[in-house]
Amino acid sequence: MTLRGAWVGVVATGFGLALVALVLVHGGGAAEVIPRLAIAVPLAVVGVVTAFVAGRFGRTSDNVMLWLGVIVVVGAVANLLPSFVLPGEGGWPEILPLIHPAGVDFRDGLYDPAAAFSSAHSAWPPLTLVLGRPFTLVSATSGYLIQVAMLVVLAVAVTFLSAKLAMKAVARPALAGQEQSTTATRVFVVMGLWLVTSYGFLFEFERGNLDLYALFFSLMSVWLLLRPPKSVWLPAVFLALAINLKLYPAVLLVLLFWRYRWRAVLPVVAANLVLLLVAGPSNAWHFLVNVSSMQGHPSYWIGNHSAASYAYALRGIYGWLPSWLGYALLLIPLALWAFTIVVLIKRGWSDRGAVLAAAACVPVMCYVPSVSHDYKLVLLVFPLAVLAVVVATMKRDSRTLWSVLFWLLGVEMVFLARSTLLMTPFSSLRNKYPLLLLVQMLLLAVALMSGGGNAKEADPPAALRRPVLLQAHGARVRRCGVDDE
Repeated sequence: MTLRGAWVGVVATGFGLALVALVLVHGGGAAEVIPRLAIAVPLAVVGVVTAFVAGRFGRTSDNVMLWLGVIVVVGAVANLLPSFVLPGEGGWPEILPLIHPAGVDFRDGLYDPAAAFSSAHSAWPPLTLVLGRPFTLVSATSGYLIQVAMLVVLAVAVTFLSAKLAMKAVARPALAGQEQSTTATRVFVVMGLWLVTSYGFLFEFERGNLDLYALFFSLMSVWLLLRPPKSVWLPAVFLALAINLKLYPAVLLVLLFWRYRWRAVLPVVAANLVLLLVAGPSNAWHFLVNVSSMQGHPSYWIGNHSAASYAYALRGIYGWLPSWLGYALLLIPLALWAFTIVVLIKRGWSDRGAVLAAAACVPVMCYVPSVSHDYKLVLLVFPLAVLAVVVATMKRDSRTLWSVLFWLLGVEMVFLARSTLLMTPFSSLRNKYPLLLLVQMLLLAVALMSGGGNAKEADPPAALRRPVLLQAHGARVRRCGVDDE
């Protein structure tokens, strides 16, 4: 094992082991010690893995993905196992903020409004009335079970799309042939395992929410942006479907306007207007009133990771913090997002740039709405997949920098999947806001390091294509001997 870069893992391992020792020295009952070890031990494991992959064990992208899989497994075990092996009640109530019966969001947000075909008591867009209507053919309990099955199918679908899109963020020379196929498969397996064992997915599953629906249509929109034929209507319609299930995918409109500029205006406006009015003008008006009321009076609890919620939590812990803290905590991620988008747009349209920009939009979906409950963490399967592929395939000109990126990615994958309810010993870090901010920083770092676009650049304007075609025609004529002098 080379020492270049491995020292980062060694230091990280030492830090993790020091925390383990501190927890053991502090002592206490099993109910106190084991949850703290479930935080310290994964940190030590991520450090050990970082030391390994910095050397010969992580020479190929496939090996890096396997080691990320090890980290995911360790994180899942540390998140889920202690609650079921400790004495006492334990179990799911320690991991999830359960509400009985299960599926309260499905019932209150989808099933009941669809049965009444009215959004008078719902803050979800009117399209959900149409989506929920088939569920009303069965009982609410049976409908929830169908919804659970749909969420499992969608989890597989969004993981597949995330893996396929993430591979487009790789420069062509980095991977070729069989290695590219193998890496894509391993990304799918690793990120699928991360998603279905994550606290965000289990929470989404328990509530029966629609974030995976919105993510699926959002990723389909991005996928269609990169596929021929280059029609603006298909990606605009799929993105409109996402926006009219959950409002936050609207941030991805930046990609449509980057790619098509003014040509995107009509499809975007038409598709969203039709879907807003699909259940009638009165339901559209009820929705607008209700969503404004909900955002104006949000529920600031520990399972809400918005910027406003984190500011509220910090001021509750440190009463001396200023009242304008919420604005600062919102401005920081918005500035990071804007800088990332500007960097990518200045390089011109490319598959790699579009995927990185789409990934950079996901954390913004979590910060901006004042109501952003933790089941929305399922969205992070996409940016984490992009980061995993980029880090696994990037050139290691500086092994130290690469090792730091890998270690941070490993920490993110462990603790973004970890239940917020299990972070009690670290009150100021229970909210997921700091981890989301780190995702943004990592995406900005890889955007700055990735250089220009890779594969499919935007088609040149028609005025430039004509001379090129004429030159090509002239070259063919000369090859036939007709234009020889």
